[in-house]
Amino acid sequence: MHVPPALVAALVAALAAALCGAATLVARPAAAEATLFEHGRDAEGGALGLRPASQLYEAACDVDVQLRGAVATVEIRQRLVNPGPGALAARHDVDLPPGAVITGLALRGADGATEAVAVRADHPTVAATLGGVLGADPAVVIARPPGAASTHTLHLQPIAPDDEVVVTTRYTALAEVRAGALRLVLPGRSTRGKLTACRGTARAAAGPGARITRLLVDGIEPRARGAATFTIDAAPVVLDAELAFTGTTPVVWSQTEPLGEGWAATLVTVAAPPVRAAPMTGRRVLFVVDRSRSMELVGRAQVTRVIHAVAAALPVGAEVEAITFDRAAKRTLGGWRPADAAAITAIEQAVTTGDAVNGSDILGALALAHTVLDDGRREPALLVLISDGVVGEVTGRDLTAALAGTPSSLDALSIVLDPRHVRSPGSDALAAPARLLGGALVEVSVDDLASALTTVDEWLRPAWMDLALSGGLDAPGSVRAGSGFTRLRIHRTGGRPIVLTSVGAQAGAHAGEAPLRITAGPGPAAPIAALALAAPELATLDEGPAAAGDGPTPVVRARLERAHPAVTLERSLAVLTMAGKVARSRRAMVEGGGPFERITAIADIDDDVGPPARVAATGTGPSAVAAITMERLFRDQLQPRAYACYQRALGGAPTLAGTAHYTIVVGRGEITQVQLQGLGHPALDACLREAAFAMTLPLPDLAFHQDDQTIARYPLTLRLSDSRPIVVIGDADSSAPIDIDAIEGGVPAVRRPIRVDARTPLGGLRPSTPPATTPPRVHP
Repeated sequence: MHVPPALVAALVAALAAALCGAATLVARPAAAEATLFEHGRDAEGGALGLRPASQLYEAACDVDVQLRGAVATVEIRQRLVNPGPGALAARHDVDLPPGAVITGLALRGADGATEAVAVRADHPTVAATLGGVLGADPAVVIARPPGAASTHTLHLQPIAPDDEVVVTTRYTALAEVRAGALRLVLPGRSTRGKLTACRGTARAAAGPGARITRLLVDGIEPRARGAATFTIDAAPVVLDAELAFTGTTPVVWSQTEPLGEGWAATLVTVAAPPVRAAPMTGRRVLFVVDRSRSMELVGRAQVTRVIHAVAAALPVGAEVEAITFDRAAKRTLGGWRPADAAAITAIEQAVTTGDAVNGSDILGALALAHTVLDDGRREPALLVLISDGVVGEVTGRDLTAALAGTPSSLDALSIVLDPRHVRSPGSDALAAPARLLGGALVEVSVDDLASALTTVDEWLRPAWMDLALSGGLDAPGSVRAGSGFTRLRIHRTGGRPIVLTSVGAQAGAHAGEAPLRITAGPGPAAPIAALALAAPELATLDEGPAAAGDGPTPVVRARLERAHPAVTLERSLAVLTMAGKVARSRRAMVEGGGPFERITAIADIDDDVGPPARVAATGTGPSAVAAITMERLFRDQLQPRAYACYQRALGGAPTLAGTAHYTIVVGRGEITQVQLQGLGHPALDACLREAAFAMTLPLPDLAFHQDDQTIARYPLTLRLSDSRPIVVIGDADSSAPIDIDAIEGGVPAVRRPIRVDARTPLGGLRPSTPPATTPPRVHP
């Protein structure tokens, strides 16, 4: 059945509207499967395997959230009841927000409350067979590996019939700075296994330069003043502490907690105010959209989602026009039109129809954009550039020169879409128009696009560019209005305050304004020590960057981790038994770092946890464009086309001969750029250039191949022999064989040269002596 393209585009637009049309919607991740299980022995003494709780149940659950700056401390209190008839052990699978760490565990029963101590995660387990010497250790919480069904698991030893215990779990998490607020998402909890909904309260405090105006729960302000109340059931809860800024520049908070032995942990938070309530300057919006072959890894449907979301966030009365480009650029609407459904659908059709071809002439697209914008109208405009950043050897200076805009007339929003886990190789260049003119660079993975589009209105606000932090801390380079970021560090106590600076002009405040220099102010006191010690990126600080100084030695670090416990894949928290003659002495030994064996009356059941999900490789495989691949391209695709070009040219120039020199840039399965030093015959040179663009590469598998850029330079010899044309790829009689440099993209950039030796030139000629291999030339 044939479906008209217009109908397909309309359906795509309707789906995009349903997914991301309202920028004020809150993204709510799927509910977590935090389930209560029970196991033990039945009334006849037989083994009772692990099953969803039917006898045990949760009688109450309370949650307390304290948000101090961007640091959230959460305490969960659960009352678990066993109404009988027999004693049962329990297992409780729980989920925490991403990056959160459990810092405390306590158990209160008939014998009082007991706080957990830190132990090795790989501790052995022994059965309680020592009579009155020691009882069973009542609880332990462990971390799950990536890909497991939950982030943590709590094991409880048997709860006696007609008895109950209260389990208190404390964890620390970092809030995000989004839409001018501190945002914390609390995962939902399943009601399977006799769990109940949790009742919660939240309070928040900001750092200097800002204050909390209100606390929102799922976008709604509760009636209560001071503290927000909420309920966690199957759906997650989104807490937003809205910020009011006293100035128009970002605020920087520094929160430090001593670790001991001369070391400290510091969290730096940068939050930018929504400088302008309205989108960027301009009621005229020009979309410039890359639709070249490498964008197939992003997906055209993802591009149309972005176009639709940006259009929905434009101010009333805005006008739009669009330019699409591959190796040529062309206008879509032919003039400025109101930003209504018909215009947006026409733009989306231009993106989704037709084949994706090689070539990314972004300079030609921006030059055409300059022509479109320079039409004599005085209204300022907004340029929205959408690309995957695969633009060859184009620099930021090239882009700004081609666009030739002025800060008073134009803002630039560069949206870089990354497929899978990779980063754009050209994001720095695409940020250049925003740096000069004003605007922002937004780089987002297509895997995170649904969540990112909920704050698309932030994309349309200006950003502070070229940011840097002192103290050896990295900064993202730009911060959009209403957003921000956090950074953790472990360092010697004392030292200089953290300073946020910008180099050159700020894109959020147009070119010519003074650079930023903001010294961090003291944020509210918060427990960040365990969070810093558990952070994976800080795990090897003893071999860390020179700017941060030498980190603590492994022995010192182990003592610091015992002093500030957190549940990781290496460490767990265990509540030790206080029953028995040597219980207190044993606890003192374990707290001091001594050996620990978990004593159980009924063995913990942990055998149904699935294997970790397959983690995608990150550039560990070979280059997608191997030497043999290039050789086949030259032999099977370029040489026959070049031969046809040469034959046609000989009809008008019978003595034409010489060597053409190619420079071909390849990235993500696309011939991005072709430069040709030809024979001076216009028709032949144009045909040879198109012959190179016509080559077809396989698209890489970014879960396996390196995300690299390949630059191939080689001569192509055209000559007559016995009155017939000959085409030779690489000159067998010269010292210039095919020369290929592969430059791996992404962050950090690692360059790996690939060498191709032209020992078998084509065209029917046999080389007399294989040439010496020319060392590869690698260009940054």
